Amino acid sequence: MKKLLLLLFIIVGKTNFASNSNNTNRVVYYSTVEFVETPLSEIKGSIPLAKDIAMKRNHYRFEYDNLNRIKTISFFNGKEPRHPNHTANLFTLAHKMEFTYAKNVENITFYDIKGNPVDVLDNVYRFTYKLNELGYRSQLSFFDKNNNQVENGWNIFEYNWTYHSDGSIIEKRVNKNGDEIAIRPGFEFYRLHLFFNIKGHIALMQQIDADGNMIENESGAAQDNITTNAYGNFMKWEVLDKNNKLEKGNGPDIAIGIQTFNEFGYETGLEHRDEHNNLVYSAYGICISKTKFDAFGNIKERKFYGPDSKPANHKLAGYHSLKIQWDSKGNRRTSLSYYGLIDEPALHKSRGYHKVAYQYTKKGLLKQIQYLDTNLKPVNRKDNGVAQVVYNYDKEGKLISTERLNTKHQKVN
Repeated sequence: MKKLLLLLFIIVGKTNFASNSNNTNRVVYYSTVEFVETPLSEIKGSIPLAKDIAMKRNHYRFEYDNLNRIKTISFFNGKEPRHPNHTANLFTLAHKMEFTYAKNVENITFYDIKGNPVDVLDNVYRFTYKLNELGYRSQLSFFDKNNNQVENGWNIFEYNWTYHSDGSIIEKRVNKNGDEIAIRPGFEFYRLHLFFNIKGHIALMQQIDADGNMIENESGAAQDNITTNAYGNFMKWEVLDKNNKLEKGNGPDIAIGIQTFNEFGYETGLEHRDEHNNLVYSAYGICISKTKFDAFGNIKERKFYGPDSKPANHKLAGYHSLKIQWDSKGNRRTSLSYYGLIDEPALHKSRGYHKVAYQYTKKGLLKQIQYLDTNLKPVNRKDNGVAQVVYNYDKEGKLISTERLNTKHQKVN
């Protein structure tokens, strides 16, 4: 099954001339950004917000220059700069993304809330896209601060895209040795045949061989059929084999995933199903989850449910709900706690703590993280032995050191 494609709507073409205007012409506010599965797709705002609404909650700011090109994308809570939260997509990777243009080239660099350049995907300072003769993205490379081309944290050195006359696109990813690389860790699709819907959202991904034939990976999956709404929210995915039949596969090891969203485009519900449309636990330990948000758009509670739709514990982590508390302005998380089926304090099964407590400096910088047991006493994490993390800054607020300590105040590597 292939979907009707319109290449015109896939990507906004870019004019092939150097930038002659850096001035901001307009700003548009959004509560979240559209789902993307590939960096071929441009990052776009999803649910638009009036400025007075945006100034009271989490939002993205899209700044455009005098040539109507995207200049920056940044994330705020009101006027407070923040790092993107659950509303981010796979390639919204820092507080601010800055776009610059030259002939047949588009660059993206990344900045923290203080305006300092930051690396993303482990060691990437800059994304550099090459544009083809029609102005569409044809290649993506990654560079460090010394302008050396590098692999990103997914071991991808370069993306290459080839456009077909029917509007579909072939995506190939290679490492620095030229070997083909999976789409990302835990998602073992290699060479892809990509199809898009009329809004330009990803609609179908097929794994193919060098001759264009569909092939299955070790899990039996050959295709991901994706449903988005008009706002680019990721409503549903179906994993299919090469014969277009539902197949449990890929990272979560499910056949169907269904998500629901509120009016701000935040995921309020998630459920996993098998090839017979029965509710099942994914490989990540989740069957059904339901999420609530505060007035700022921060996650405040998430609960889990079993195949009978009744309250149940997370299959791997062993708790039923997590609760997150924030400061009065909604900018800084003050605690995260786990609870059981009757709302009793519970330990995370693999990490061994009940609560994470956060402390901040007068300037709002994260000063300390503590891990506590159900009696609210310091406890060493099961997975790394850490009970406390202390952050030290210089006078300008730049992080200079991080100390990891156990309950005996001994350093932990």
